[in-house]
Amino acid sequence: MMKDETIENHDSSTEKRTSGLAALIQSVPRILVPLFALFFLSFALLYASSAMIEFITPILSDGDLTSGLVKGLHMGVVALAVYELAQVVHQEYDTSGKASDAIRRIRRGVTRFASIVFVALVLESLIMVIKYSQQDLAGFLYYPVAIIASASFLLMSLGVFIKLSSSVTLEDASSTTTDG
Repeated sequence: MMKDETIENHDSSTEKRTSGLAALIQSVPRILVPLFALFFLSFALLYASSAMIEFITPILSDGDLTSGLVKGLHMGVVALAVYELAQVVHQEYDTSGKASDAIRRIRRGVTRFASIVFVALVLESLIMVIKYSQQDLAGFLYYPVAIIASASFLLMSLGVFIKLSSSVTLEDASSTTTDG
């Protein structure tokens, strides 16, 4: 009889520890996700203000509008990518979304973030081509070519990801309609 009570007490204490761990795991994202989103958002704002400084400084010091545009555009694209990352983090871990919609949200977030990264990579390579052509450094043009090739590979990889995840989404939708 004593052994049965001990086993029951052991089972209930294990259950309490498990429920405490589950509560901790569920409460941590409520704190950390907004902090990460705020962290990335603050960096996006810092990059945006830096983009304005990078745009204005060459114009005021040298009167060079082209250099100001190139530097400001470069920092602006980085600011946009970091802002998009903050938005994806916030939306991905939003607890109000449905669990069945997770794949769709991931696809949308990855696609949006990747498109910003593609734009940043292509703009960076174009900026490098302009710089190298102005400074007669044609021997360094393989760097922007490598960046464009990398962006092309990433774009093809995104297409494969979308294709494969769309088949999972279609299977999930068909199982939902047959269950309901």
